[in-house]
Formats: sequence, C-alpha cells, structure tokens
Amino acid sequence: MQQYFKAFFVITLFLLAPLSGCFGEDDESEVIPQLLPDENTPTTALRGQYFTLDMESNVPWTITRSPGAFFMDEYGVLRDDINMTLPASTQNVTMLILDTERDTIELAVSAGDQTWNTTLTLEESSELMLVDGRRAYQTIDMLTSSYNNRWCASASIHEGGAAYEAAAEAMAEEMRGMGFDFVEVTRYDDDPDQLNVVGYNYGRVNPDEYIVIGGHFDIAYAFTPPSGGTNEGANDDTSGSTVSLEMAQALAQMEFDHTVVAGLWACEEEGLLGTRAYVANLPENVSVRAYMNFDMVSLNYPITPLTEPIVGPGGEIFSPTKYDWDISIAGANQNNMERMMEWVGTTIEDDLAYTPTEGNPINWQIAESCASDHCSFFSEGYPTFNFFSPGGDISFWQEWHSPSDTLEFMTAKAGGQEGMESGFNSLVWSSLDLFIRVDNAEDFYGNWYTEEA
Repeated sequence: MQQYFKAFFVITLFLLAPLSGCFGEDDESEVIPQLLPDENTPTTALRGQYFTLDMESNVPWTITRSPGAFFMDEYGVLRDDINMTLPASTQNVTMLILDTERDTIELAVSAGDQTWNTTLTLEESSELMLVDGRRAYQTIDMLTSSYNNRWCASASIHEGGAAYEAAAEAMAEEMRGMGFDFVEVTRYDDDPDQLNVVGYNYGRVNPDEYIVIGGHFDIAYAFTPPSGGTNEGANDDTSGSTVSLEMAQALAQMEFDHTVVAGLWACEEEGLLGTRAYVANLPENVSVRAYMNFDMVSLNYPITPLTEPIVGPGGEIFSPTKYDWDISIAGANQNNMERMMEWVGTTIEDDLAYTPTEGNPINWQIAESCASDHCSFFSEGYPTFNFFSPGGDISFWQEWHSPSDTLEFMTAKAGGQEGMESGFNSLVWSSLDLFIRVDNAEDFYGNWYTEEA
C-alpha cells in the first residue's frame, strides 16, 4: 500500500508540473531591486587622485558621471564612458578624478527603479597627484642642473656627444625605475648616433599598436643659428623632455589596451634624425595609433605674462607678450582628424574646464609642420598631436637656440616657480586626458591604414 501511495504522488507531480511552470521561476521574476550606498560615502574628493565609491545592489547597476573623471574597469584600464554598468557582484567602482577646474563631480547610480545621486566637492591635493606640475618642475631643475650640454653626437663641431650619452643612459635608468616593461637606449646599426631613450608598457589587448609620447632630448649645440646655441636648453627642449618624463612616470604604472611608448629623442636639432630613425626601425607588425609631441612648452595656460619687462641673463630686455598654447593635429583622414579636434575640445573645455584669456590663449587646429619630431610620424601616416607653447613671439626669438634659454629666466617669465609648475600641470593633465581617449577609441587609424591592411 505504501508503494502505491508513493507512485500516485510521483504521477500527480508530473501531471501538475505543466500547470505550475518551471519550479523557481516565479521567485526569480519577483526580485525587487535594492541599492545600498555605503553610509560613510564621502562628499568630497581630491583632484588628481583616485576615488572609490562603495555600492551594494542585488541586480546589475549603472553609474553615470559628469565631466572631470574617468571610470576604471575590472582590468584597471581607465574608460572615457559617461555610463558604466556593473554586475550585482561588484560592490565598488574606482575613478580617476582629473585635476579639473570644476568645483564638483556629479554621480548618479541606478538599479531597476532605484536611484541614488551625490555631488562630490573637489578639493586640492596636498600630496603629489598622478601627474603633477610640481614634480615636473623638480625634473626640469634636475635636468638643467645635472645634465647640461646635451649636444647630439652626430654634430661634428662639439665634444662628440659624451654629455648627451651620459644623460641618455641616466634617464634610461630613471625610466626603468618607473616600472616600464622594457627600456632601451637605441643604437641602430645603420645610424649609431641616434641614442633615443625609449620605454615600453605593453598593452593588454593590442600590444602591437603603440601610443607614443615624446620630446627631443638634445639641445642646440655651439654656433647653432640663429642665436649661437645653448647649454641648458630649458625651453628648447628640456621642457618637452620634462613633460614626457612626468607623463612617463604615470603611464608606466597604468594599464592600457594599447602599448605605451615614452621617448626622449636624439638629434632633433639636426633634422629630426632620432625620430626618423625610430620610425624607420619600427617592427613590421607594429603601427602607431597616435603620437604626442612636446617641444618648447615652458610657458602656457594658466600662466599670464608679466606686466613689466625683465632683463635676461645676457642683458636682453624681455617685453611681456601673450603666452600662446597651440595643439596641432595631423596624420589622419578628415573624419579622424575631426574626432581628434573634438577630443581636444572636450578635454580642454569640458573635462578640465580651462578658461583661457587673451594673455594665455589655447588654440587647436588641423595643421602640418615639420618644425619638430611629430613630422617624422605624420609623414608616415600616423596621427599626431603637437603641443607648442614657446612663450610668445618675442620670447621665442630671444631664446631660440640662445644662451639665454635657462631655467632661471624661464621661471622669472612665469612669475616664479609656482607659475611654471601650473603651466606644466595643464600640459600633463590635458595630455593624459587625450591619451586615455586615444586608447579607448574604436576604429581609429591614421593615413597608413587601408581596408586591405
């Protein structure tokens, strides 16, 4: 009898199952979204530092941000998306707060019909930021104090490049200490004088696509026209080397989809020889996603010109002039160059919220020029951004290849060390913002690319 009732019970279950649906389906469809922010969520965040928001949800949740920050994904890569959706198992999100001139960052979180909003008030960071003009000033002070006379070895009228080579080897050690995967001082068999210093942080998705930053490390040797050469080359181009090194110390530690390349280039003053050799010796499987060049970038936004003339180290009278900052774009088809223009506008106007004046204007345009190392890259069809802020026409002609191109004089024209730090700061943050956008961009190629490639 007992076996009869068991058999009857099993048969009854099978007959009722189609009427009741799959077991457990009703329970899953009745999940009520819950969104639980950490009750200790801060209402302030530091400019130039990472910020983590803790959040619990029993369903996938989406976070939306205003300009001035980038989200970090599960691989540690910064993303320029305005929205990021995370699984219920993720209980926090990290973002980089840019050193923006905005006062606040707005965050909104949603999960189903649940929403939560907060406003982060931004505060200055007393600690050095991810990239920082204060650290950059320390670098240019070090370079102009300890590594002068960086004259290219292939010039025949000076000491053979010994000072340059010593400085290059020293900077290679500096870059190894930053954490790059590989650092080299290039010594090409067919062009051994081109001692470029190059660091690589390999990309996690597309290691054969390079995003390159750099400035030339050599300075104008004795008798170089128009003004006879320089020992320090503080503006031309120790300033560009400084910005490259400041960017490098951050980029070496970060994760990107594409390979980071940081370069200090040889022999620009003799015809872009270092970058021409570098591009000519790229491996066949490698392409350059974009190149960012820094040449003569000591005096730019937010520095404003002095109101009174100052006397240079050689007795020159320096008259105040506007400190232009130009960003020139080249090397891609029209659509992609327009994208690059849009990125610059978003970076300068939205993310960093800079407010240039007549005295420190910021201009960006599509323009080719072979006055610096970016020419070696766009001539091969690679997209380029060229940053140039020499300190106005008067400053440029006074110091270009001149003994007056010293850190002391450049600092005086910036109104002091704090002013020069602020100019470096705007350069490194705008460059980092653009670097992240280039890394994130889909279907972005230069003129080298064809559909058959």
